[in-house]
Order: sequence, then structure tokens, then C-alpha cells
Amino acid sequence: MTFDLNVVNPRLVEVWERTRTQRPEYVRINTTPLEEIEKDCNNKFPEDYWSFMNQYGSISLDLGNVNSCIVQYSIGGSIRKDWQWIYGIADSDFVLEYYTKLSRPHIHYADLGPMIPPKTVPIGYTADGDEFYLMDLSDEKYGRIWHKGEGTRATWGTEGNTILGFVAPSFTEFVAGLMTKDEAERKLAQEGR
Repeated sequence: MTFDLNVVNPRLVEVWERTRTQRPEYVRINTTPLEEIEKDCNNKFPEDYWSFMNQYGSISLDLGNVNSCIVQYSIGGSIRKDWQWIYGIADSDFVLEYYTKLSRPHIHYADLGPMIPPKTVPIGYTADGDEFYLMDLSDEKYGRIWHKGEGTRATWGTEGNTILGFVAPSFTEFVAGLMTKDEAERKLAQEGR
């Protein structure tokens, strides 16, 4: 499988070209950090994500206006949809760094357990660095993309750190679903948000 931005979301090709020319250090291909995460999670990344990382390395969505997505939350038995920013799909070094920070915070804080669910990996982020887009490597929800809102300084499952928003069933559908803020607001209005 070859991941092709021209097919999945053509508007991102120009954004990736800007990333390549303005932030070349972000598009360096290095799969070693991802292989370390796979060993730790005892599972492989989906093929579409591997293909993207081997071809593009990352993409800085802040260099364009296709930087939003629709997130669905299930809270108290009701479904709520909202749009969220996404600043970028992270390079592999960032992915490993934040996977380690979020899954093993006790290295730095003795009273803090993992801040993300087991076998979820931060592959994208927002500008403030306190919200993440997680790829699920668990067998039950393999490949799904989740939005982890702000307030991650609590052990997962405690102190209000219990909600993930569903973004997409796969990495390809996640990238295909990226849109402008105005498009996201129009889509939610059409759905009667």
C-alpha cells in the first residue's frame, strides 16, 4: 500500500510541500522510534500510517487552513459532536517522546500513572501541546483515531481524565476528514449540532 495525499486529501499536498521546505527537520524519514513503540505495545501500526510516515514523515497543518476535524463524544449516554483544531501529524521522534511522557509519567512524577489508555499513541497534536490525537493499537479498537482533550495531567481513568472523542476508524479516514474550520462548522450546522 502506498499512501498518496493526492488521493486521500489533495488539499494537503501544498501544506506538506510547505512543511518540506519550511521545516525540513520534520519530514525526515526515521521509523526507528515507531518500531520501539510497536515493541512496547506488542502490536504493529496500521499499514496506512506506516506508508504515510515512510513517504511524508509528518505534516505541519498550521502552515495551511486544512487544520480541523469533527470529533464525536459520548458523554452520559448522549452523543455530542464538535470540531477541534489539529496543528500537525507528528514526526516519529515526537511520537516516541510524547508516547513515553504520556504512558510513563511516573518517571518524572511519582504520583502519576499513565495519562492515556493502554496501547494508544499520540500521532497528532494541537498548538497548545495539551491535546493529542491518539492512534489505538489495542486489538479491540485497532487503528481508530481518538481526540484526547486538555487536562492530561491526571492518571487515565481518574480525576476527569476519562473521555476520548472518536475521530475516525482509520488513519486514512482521519486524513481524508481533515477540513477547514469553516467547513467543520458548516458540516456540524447541517447535521443540526
